[in-house]
Amino acid sequence: MGVCLSSPQLDHKRARLALWGLVAATAADSLGATMILPILPLFVRQAGASYAEVGLVTAVFWAGGLAVRYPVGRLSDRVGRKGPIIVSQLIYAAATAAFAVSPSPLWFVILRAIQGAAAGAATVLAMAAVADFVPLERRGRAYGSLTGAKMGGTVVGPLIGAALFQVSLAATFLASALTALVVAGVILGTLPKGSPIPAEEDPEPSPTPLWRDPIVVGVTTTSAAVGVLIGMYDTVWSLLMHARHATDLEIGLSFTLFALPFTLGSWPAGWLADHVDNRWLIGTSCLASGCFAIVYPFLPDPAWLIGLGVFEGIFTVTGAPARLAMLSRRIPAAQMGRVQGLYGSAQVAAAALASLLAGALFGAGIALPFIAIAVVMWLAAGLLLPLWRGVNGRPVRVPRQLPDSGIAGPS
Repeated sequence: MGVCLSSPQLDHKRARLALWGLVAATAADSLGATMILPILPLFVRQAGASYAEVGLVTAVFWAGGLAVRYPVGRLSDRVGRKGPIIVSQLIYAAATAAFAVSPSPLWFVILRAIQGAAAGAATVLAMAAVADFVPLERRGRAYGSLTGAKMGGTVVGPLIGAALFQVSLAATFLASALTALVVAGVILGTLPKGSPIPAEEDPEPSPTPLWRDPIVVGVTTTSAAVGVLIGMYDTVWSLLMHARHATDLEIGLSFTLFALPFTLGSWPAGWLADHVDNRWLIGTSCLASGCFAIVYPFLPDPAWLIGLGVFEGIFTVTGAPARLAMLSRRIPAAQMGRVQGLYGSAQVAAAALASLLAGALFGAGIALPFIAIAVVMWLAAGLLLPLWRGVNGRPVRVPRQLPDSGIAGPS
């Protein structure tokens, strides 16, 4: 990593191609992964698995991703991102296709763990690769583009999966596997080895150990808080909607309409991350998430829940690009893999733990998991005040002689 290519203009073109390749790959990756989400529990049950085994199949996906994120990120700091991303996609494709011919629930558990490991590795590597090719002053927009691509795939994937399910179970798994192969091909053709970012534009290594660096600690803490939010909502949101007498269509619509503001607003949110103090964007997003969470369980009508979910997406979309951009401006590319592994591991571990607790909290009282989300998000925002006092969260302004490449999206 860190190799400068010979021609600045060639560097610019290759960097632009690399980022748009990552954007396309992220969208396809998300689409392929979410194709199987609506049908996986049904498939596992039809194959004779118990409800406990269905839950285990879900849990091992998180566990597989958690186990590999940091070591794979650290490895990529030494060997580069391109090869590991391609390998992870090939492994994911093989495990997904194998679902169609798996003989027993035990194999479902094994294959889902492999899927989780491959998907977790691919996510870390894609986020780390941005620091290899995108100038410091445009990384907010780059991460916004990747976030929007991921959410766009999430919106479309389940719809395609549900349609393929009407054809056959095998068709859905094979289509998801084929999508992973397409992603591998895109990365093979667009992601160069090395880094076109000149060495002088890479941030200097921090003299403070990563685990004590205030930016790393703050961003990782808020990532864990978001993990709690994701784990809780994934477990209890449908239960809340059902308790408010929502139809299946309304429940599905609530997920789609929540994702749309993230899909449409991620690039503008990335632009803000390149122009506004990231500390304020991250803190405000945490506070807003807590405020919305505390209101949801007291709304009696599904229409209000759906509508408020749309507004939550609008007001909180700035958080992810700002967290990633602030982190990447602090950490040099040679350390970005391990730091992205730490960041992702914190979020996945928190989501897994929250998923385990959410059902019990909901059973004890409908409002309890939502109150827990609010408290966690507010505590995370409050922690940032002393932690980031004196920290520079303003976007970087790097003088450049080359014309704007537009590699992070339209200007």
